[in-house]
Amino acid sequence: MSSYRKLFIANYAAIALVTLCLVDSSCSSSKGLAKGTADTKMPPPSVTTAIVKVMTVPVMGDFIGQSSAKETVSIEPRVTGFLEQIYFKEGAEVHTGEPLFQIEQASYKIAVESAQSKLAEDAAQLLKYQRDVARLAPLTAQHAATQTDLDTAVYGAAQQKAAMEGDQASIDTAELNLSYTNISSPIDGIIGKLGVTKGNVVNAAQTTALAVISSFDPIYVDFSIPEALYLTLRRGNMERKSAPPISLNLVLADGKPFTHAGYLDFTDRTVDSQTGTLSARGVFRNPGGLIRPGEFARVRFVTQQLAGAVLVPKGAITETLNTKAVLILNNANRAMQKTVTLDGAYQDYFIVHSGLTGGERVVVEGIAKVHPGMTVNPVGDGKKQ
Repeated sequence: MSSYRKLFIANYAAIALVTLCLVDSSCSSSKGLAKGTADTKMPPPSVTTAIVKVMTVPVMGDFIGQSSAKETVSIEPRVTGFLEQIYFKEGAEVHTGEPLFQIEQASYKIAVESAQSKLAEDAAQLLKYQRDVARLAPLTAQHAATQTDLDTAVYGAAQQKAAMEGDQASIDTAELNLSYTNISSPIDGIIGKLGVTKGNVVNAAQTTALAVISSFDPIYVDFSIPEALYLTLRRGNMERKSAPPISLNLVLADGKPFTHAGYLDFTDRTVDSQTGTLSARGVFRNPGGLIRPGEFARVRFVTQQLAGAVLVPKGAITETLNTKAVLILNNANRAMQKTVTLDGAYQDYFIVHSGLTGGERVVVEGIAKVHPGMTVNPVGDGKKQ
């Protein structure tokens, strides 16, 4: 055999050996990988659970209401004259007795002085007649003066007394009209925009108010309740001899609850035959005037106590295509989906109308990691009591 042929056979044998080693190594690696995959199986996901409760809960009713002022006053002139002074800022808070407007006073001061002058004149005339009576009375008794002269003096004195009473009435009227030129706030509240500006002539016959003031503390909230609810509330109060006022809560237009609770202080005398509702009114403390008259808000209060209510945590509810459901765990910690219907809320729970009976374990955290039929690892709350 030639040296060339021996070299070829040696090289071929080396290549075959290397290939065999590579194949054996690949097989070993595949077996090891398969074994490792089997040994690293994923553990069940951890979830937090809670027990569905059964208890008596208050049922809250929500009613659309609108605020109104307890007192609203239109400021109107009672005398005629130029509006000379305005002492307030529009939209500001004003207090009882605080000056608001001044109407020109010159003519009314003159009227007072004129009435006082007339009184002084008639007082002087009365004094004359009284002296005449004092002088003529003894002379008439001595037949030194006629009875007619005495009678004239007596009647004159009586007339002057009456005139002076009229003069005093004129003074009172003139002073009253003068006082009307200074207009003060009759109530505590918030004053609105001006109806008449400075420099205009105002009078008692005008239809435009100078301004309007509305009180704000306390504030009224008017709303309507169904007649059936009124009967329920009324019967409940009749059964309790000293029932306290019904407590009310308020949710403002921005969705935030109002700080101060109120109470029901009025229901109307008749039911609206068109709507079957009864007008009602709540009273709320409103320091600082956060609520202004005319605002809309939701009035909330307890309409009944619901016994045996089934409560599920809000976090347990999922919704798909308007269908609400929960994930329930059985004794083997296997998840099952259950469709539910809800009937309102109470604190951090939904009130269940159907689908749950109470005592079930439901998933409240980790829902996204679980699908029906999967076994899970419950942690945290929710262990059976």
